Amino acid sequence: GDKGLWCPNAKIGSTSVYNAIARIMKFSGRGSEVERCYPPELHTKPCWHPRQMRSAYEMIKRGYSSRLCKAFTFTFIRNPWDRLRSAYNGKIATGRIMVDGRTDMTFAEFVRFIGKQDPAEMNYHWRPVSKVCLTSGHHHAQYDKVYRLEDGFNSNLAHALRRVGWNVDEIEAQNQKTDPSVEERISTYTEAEGLKNKHELIDIVEKVYHDDIKLGGYTFHQYA
Repeated sequence: GDKGLWCPNAKIGSTSVYNAIARIMKFSGRGSEVERCYPPELHTKPCWHPRQMRSAYEMIKRGYSSRLCKAFTFTFIRNPWDRLRSAYNGKIATGRIMVDGRTDMTFAEFVRFIGKQDPAEMNYHWRPVSKVCLTSGHHHAQYDKVYRLEDGFNSNLAHALRRVGWNVDEIEAQNQKTDPSVEERISTYTEAEGLKNKHELIDIVEKVYHDDIKLGGYTFHQYA
């Protein structure tokens, strides 16, 4: 085939996917240097848009729905406990994203805040995959492939791009840092400052990201 439909999720290898597409399509610039698109922002703001790349919203609007049905559809998923930790370390602790009007939230405060948020109002860096890509629910989207970030990201991305129709031998990952340390995950969630109990934050993530956890077959005490 020569068409693919990818549903991007921030903090799940999206920078590497954008950069790989940019290199393949010889786009002048790197995906990480400009504002990138995430649902539902795809059709509500100007964002990175190289030639030959269109959003599903645009395709439907132009009457090309039938082409979408023939496309190879895929997305990536990540262990939510690690994804949330990555979002905090990369965006909150660094002050790059203000949460609830604050730039000094502790990790525990951040997780508690998310536990009270409406998923529709969440920043896309931690919005559940199930809400962004509609991977659960009665009318959930049917993807040809849902790749787990932990199962060899480079080889899986190369596989997806080959299915789209691009001749890809290998992928040069950029900004692709996943932490395989279960011990660090456990300490982050069970030794955070101001915990009510050791399971508090673990349980909040499990409740908020229940559908993502189920889709990926994730557990807290195992890497993948």
